[in-house]
Amino acid sequence: MTGLFITGTDTEVGKSVVTAALAAGFRAQGRSPRAVKPLASGSLPPGEDASLIAKHAGHEPIGFTCLPTPASPERAARQAGITIDDDSLVDWCRAQTGDPLLMEGVGGWAVPLTSALTVEDLAMAMKLPVLIVSANRLGMLNHTLLTVDAVRESGLEIAGIVVNNAMGQSDDLQGWNLEDLRRWVGPGTPVTVIDEVTSDAEFVAAGQAIISALGL
Repeated sequence: MTGLFITGTDTEVGKSVVTAALAAGFRAQGRSPRAVKPLASGSLPPGEDASLIAKHAGHEPIGFTCLPTPASPERAARQAGITIDDDSLVDWCRAQTGDPLLMEGVGGWAVPLTSALTVEDLAMAMKLPVLIVSANRLGMLNHTLLTVDAVRESGLEIAGIVVNNAMGQSDDLQGWNLEDLRRWVGPGTPVTVIDEVTSDAEFVAAGQAIISALGL
C-alpha cells in the first residue's frame, strides 16, 4: 500500500482523528507516513486538522490552501476573493509521497473544492484506496451506505470503513448500527471502530488497531 485517501460521510465525523491515529500507528511500525490535508476551511493556516495529523505523522503541517470561512472550499475561496486552480491543486496532490501517504479530504464525498472539482474528483485523480470514516450516531446507516455506493460507482477501491464511536450515543444504537452496516456492505468491505482518543499513546493504539483490523 502506497497510500490512502480518507473521506467522511459528513463534516465533524472524525476524519482527522482517524488520519492522525493511522499516522501514529504506522510510525510505531517504523514507517514514515506523510499526512496531508490539501484543502481546509474554517480556520487560519495551516488549520487545526492539518496540524493534528502532521503532529502524529512527525512532520510539519502540509496543505495546499487553508481558508478562514467555515464553508466548502469553493465557497470559502470565493469569500476570500481567490480562485483555487484545478490543475495546480491536482498536481500538488500528486506530488505528495509517503510511506504511506495519508491524504485527508474535506467534509464528505461530494463537497465542492473548486467550481469544477469535488472531493470525489480529487480522489479519482489520486487513484488511492479510499478509507471512509463514519460517526456512529442516528442516521449513520443512510450517510455511510450512500457514501459507499458513491465510492464504488467511482471505480475506486474501498480500503474499509472506520466507525467513530465517540459520539455519545447509546451502546444499543451503536451496536445495531455496526451490525446492520456490516450486513449491508457485505463481507468484502471491512468495518472497524475507533473510540475517543486523546493521549499520544491512545492515538498509537487506535492506529495499530485500525491497521490490523483492515489489513493495511
